Amino acid sequence: MHAPAAQLARIGSTVADPVGTLARADCLTAYREPTVSRALNIIHTRYAEELHVSTLAREAGVSRTVLADKFTRVLGQTPMRYCSRWRLRVAAGMLREGRRSAAEIAFLVGFGSEAAFSRAFRREYGQPPVTWSRCPPSRSAPLDLPEQQVRYCTAADGTRLAWSAVGSGFPLVKTANWLNHIEFDWHSPVWRHWLAELTRENCLIRYDERGNGLSDWDTPELSFDAFVDDLETVIDAAGLDQFDLLGISQGAPVAIAYSLRHPGRIRRMVLLGGYARGWARRLEGEDLARREAMVTLTRTGWGSDNPAYRQMFTSLYIPGGTAEQLGWWNELQKVSTSPANAERLQRALSTIDVAALLPHVTVPTLVAHATRDQVIPLEAGKPLAHGIPGAQFVELDSENHVLLEHEPAWPIFVAAAREFLRG
Repeated sequence: MHAPAAQLARIGSTVADPVGTLARADCLTAYREPTVSRALNIIHTRYAEELHVSTLAREAGVSRTVLADKFTRVLGQTPMRYCSRWRLRVAAGMLREGRRSAAEIAFLVGFGSEAAFSRAFRREYGQPPVTWSRCPPSRSAPLDLPEQQVRYCTAADGTRLAWSAVGSGFPLVKTANWLNHIEFDWHSPVWRHWLAELTRENCLIRYDERGNGLSDWDTPELSFDAFVDDLETVIDAAGLDQFDLLGISQGAPVAIAYSLRHPGRIRRMVLLGGYARGWARRLEGEDLARREAMVTLTRTGWGSDNPAYRQMFTSLYIPGGTAEQLGWWNELQKVSTSPANAERLQRALSTIDVAALLPHVTVPTLVAHATRDQVIPLEAGKPLAHGIPGAQFVELDSENHVLLEHEPAWPIFVAAAREFLRG
């Protein structure tokens, strides 16, 4: 039995990444090689089991020699060396959380004894597990974000929109997705690694969707067309001629619609966890009834002091989150919008349908999707890649709708997006 992803705490940046290969651009090569990809998925999810090269090879459908050759050629280390280092990285995360003893962690990550675990950990990190866990983790780039200045612009219907531009480099516009609050998000345990990465090489432009965050909650219209108009308004306010576009969740169909309204302005487009058709357009039967019931509950549950309703949403969006991340997401729901707007927004998002637009998209596009996303299932996201001519598609081994810093899918997505945006 492997420990849940929520147990992986962030490792201090001064500690060498024991599987640093996956943080570089060649990780995309690893996941494009089917044999290596299958072996990596086994290691990442079943590290507590007694794994051998023969086990990995058998489940990858190749011989031990072929697996070893391909794995070493792509990642620069043998499968079992990588497995050992991955176990130690997971263990380091558990040690940082401080909820379990070294003996418990040794068992949870697949070591036969505490002594064997201690020896391996000391070789990798230079200290015994208990000593290392007492050293405070370094807090660097993710917390040291640039200063953010919130600005405002006005849509055609008079709705005031909050936006910001942070960092330097080629402009990267992030389309708004539901549950945004550009100020509350800024030092968020869920979003700060995103913000640190997206401002590292780019000028990042973000904004709050109408009805959300610092934008006007009292707005005359909440509709898909209005969401596209808002993106257009913010881009014009920022004075951008050409830029890259990042669309997450419903930000993906908004980005697609904008690209057809303004051909030639978007250089490249990255879509993550997106969809072509909203839930009312793709669900039926009991699935549709359950989704309708969630919307009905929003009227009374969203803004209440009892977090039970909000926790239901949180467990769908970031099931692999730490206690800190889960608590923050619960609070985000309460501060980001009103119960009435939460219901209106869900209704508006439910009827989105850009399926007919996909064949006409001319912007080079990368589509990425978590394989076990519980908010937007993989099968709802695949049509984007299949329908957009020439689109690249990357499946991410994750259960989270918003990728978290401590999961393997995050550096894989970053590497894929950076490689794509750099052309």
